Amino acid sequence: MKAKKNIFLIIALLCLGCGGCAKESSRTEIEREISSEEIGQTESKVSKQEFPERFEKTINGVSFDMEIRISEDADIENLHRMTATLQHPDIEKVKSVFAAGKTVVEERNETGSGEDGIEFPCYVAHYEDDTFLNIGTNLTYSHIPVFEKINGAFRMYSYYNAERYGKDVVLKVGDPQTIFERVLKTIRDGGYELENTVYDYYALDYETMAEEFMMFDKTGEALNTEGISWGVEDECYFYTAVQLHEGLPIYFGSQDFPEDEEGNRPIQVLYSANGIERLEISQLYAFSEPGEMASLLDFDRIVKTVSKKYGEIIGPSYTVKRAELYKMPVKSADSTYDVKIVWLFEVWESGTDSDTGEEYEFTQYMFVDATDGTEVFI
Repeated sequence: MKAKKNIFLIIALLCLGCGGCAKESSRTEIEREISSEEIGQTESKVSKQEFPERFEKTINGVSFDMEIRISEDADIENLHRMTATLQHPDIEKVKSVFAAGKTVVEERNETGSGEDGIEFPCYVAHYEDDTFLNIGTNLTYSHIPVFEKINGAFRMYSYYNAERYGKDVVLKVGDPQTIFERVLKTIRDGGYELENTVYDYYALDYETMAEEFMMFDKTGEALNTEGISWGVEDECYFYTAVQLHEGLPIYFGSQDFPEDEEGNRPIQVLYSANGIERLEISQLYAFSEPGEMASLLDFDRIVKTVSKKYGEIIGPSYTVKRAELYKMPVKSADSTYDVKIVWLFEVWESGTDSDTGEEYEFTQYMFVDATDGTEVFI
C-alpha cells in the first residue's frame, strides 16, 4: 500500500509543470487507484466464511454424502473462546415457582455428591394435588396423573410413535411460541441463567392420543384401555429445547448417550391448558465472559480428520450423512469446562458380522474441533 502511494506521489511531482487539466487528471487517477485498493481491503476484511449446504465426496475410501447444518442465528465470524460451569437449580427459588400454596404430603431434604465429589443439597417432595418435585443437579416437576396418561399415548422410546403427531400444528391450548416464552420465564424464575434457546415441539391432539394410548403392567403385558376417555381438554404441547450461545446450540450428549435426538435434549416440557404438566431440566451451563476470537478452519481440512480415522479401519464401509456445528463444553478441571466449537459428524458403519455372517448397519458419532481439526472426545 505504501509503495503504491509513493510511486504515484513521484509521478504527481514530475507532472507539476503540466497544465491544470494534467494536474487534475493525475490527481484523479491517484485517488481512484488508492480508493480502489482501500475498497478491496475493506471487502476482504468483511467477507464472511461460507460453508456448503451439502458435501459429496469420497476421501480415503470414506463416502461423504451429507448435509451441513449451521444454526441460522450463528455469526461464525464472531465466535469466541470461553469456559463454562454446570448450573444447579436453586431449591428455594424452584419451590417458590412450583410449590407455592401446595400442601406437602411427603418431603425429604438430602445431600448428594456431584462433580469432583462436591456435595450439594437435594429436595424431593410429593404434594396433595398429585404433583412431584425433585431438585438436585437436575430438576423434575411433574403432575403425575396427567403425565402418566400422556406418556401412554406419546412415546419417544419404547413403542416409539412421535412421528404420528404434528410439529406445525396450533392447538386450542394456545400459540406454541408464546407458551414456550412463558416456560422460559418460569425456568429463569427458578434461578437458571438462560439467555437463548432453540426448540422443537409436538402438538399432541386428543384424537391421535386416543388411538395410540397403551398401558402395561409390571411384567410388560398390555392392559385393557377401554373406558379411558379423551377430549380436547387432554391436548397439550411437548417441547424439547437446547441452549444457544453466540447463535450456536450447546451440545448435550455424553459418552454413553451421544445421539443428537429430541429425547436427549436438556429441556423437556409438557404443557396443557392448565400450564406446565411436566418439566425436566439437565445440563444447562453458565458461561464466562468471551475470550479471544475463534477462527474456523475450512471444511476441506476438517473432513480430512474424519476420512483419516475411518479410512484406516479395515473391513467395514463408512458413509458420513450429516455434519452439524455445535459448542461443546468439555470437562477440564475444578468443575470447569472448556467450550470448544466442534463439528458433529453422523457416521453410518455397514459391513458383515464376522461371527454370524449377517449384514449390519449402525450409526456412530465423531466430533472434530472446528478451529484446529483435531478429534474431540466427550
